[in-house]
Amino acid sequence: MNRKKYKLLQMPLMAFFSKRIYRDVGRNWKGANLAYLFLLLAVCCIPAAIGIRREVQRSARGSHLAFLDQIPEIDITNGTASIDQREPIYLSNGGTPFAILDTTGSMNYIEDENIWALLTESELIVRLGKRQFGTLDLSRIANLHIDRQVVAGWIRALQESIAPLSYGVFLLLSYILAVLVLLVVAVVGLILSMAMRAALGYSGILRIATVAATPSIIFVTLSATLGHPVPVATYVAVTLVYLVAGIASCANGAANEEDQIDLKAVLHQPEPPLLEEAA
Repeated sequence: MNRKKYKLLQMPLMAFFSKRIYRDVGRNWKGANLAYLFLLLAVCCIPAAIGIRREVQRSARGSHLAFLDQIPEIDITNGTASIDQREPIYLSNGGTPFAILDTTGSMNYIEDENIWALLTESELIVRLGKRQFGTLDLSRIANLHIDRQVVAGWIRALQESIAPLSYGVFLLLSYILAVLVLLVVAVVGLILSMAMRAALGYSGILRIATVAATPSIIFVTLSATLGHPVPVATYVAVTLVYLVAGIASCANGAANEEDQIDLKAVLHQPEPPLLEEAA
């Protein structure tokens, strides 16, 4: 096997038009090229994470201001909570109560299905499901003061953590989905390779498939960023067209062959004969 002629960073641009990059990846590279796929998705997922962060900040900016005005001053000393206001206090969002503050001892469980949290004198009860609750024992807290400024700081910290968290989850799911799709696409490519006499193994086809998916992944990123979604079938079709072009470049491989991919010729290329006539 020859040494590879092109570097990883050249692949995103050359995948759109260069036969040489497909021929080099198919013949000279090793492995499945999934590291390149992960790096490409890692870059392309950044706009989505930024968009999620912007949307969360915009929605929270308009909804939590009224909620913050309802927060009283709460002091927890040696595991005992106290509020210097008349209780119980109902915290609501849009007019619907979602939390109760009652340190008088008159409440120790949640009855209303709309209530998701209850602060008592000695514990914080949080609804985990319709009939499931989690309890935080306040006895571990020696001294804590909570007011609207403190809660606002917690909300800001949560907002800042949503973007990295959503980015990681989105990247992981995108990578798993892309790998599964390319494994199936590579099977189709293997059949085409046999028909074209390209003499490529499954790993070589999979390497070419990762390059062939590059234009589609970039198009998905641009369309999502601009807010103009395109059907998934379109991206799969574009990937298959580039896959056929990449396999064909490995099948031909002449030194004087044109460097640019002719997608029109690929789409109108007649099917090659599967069997040769006997001599």
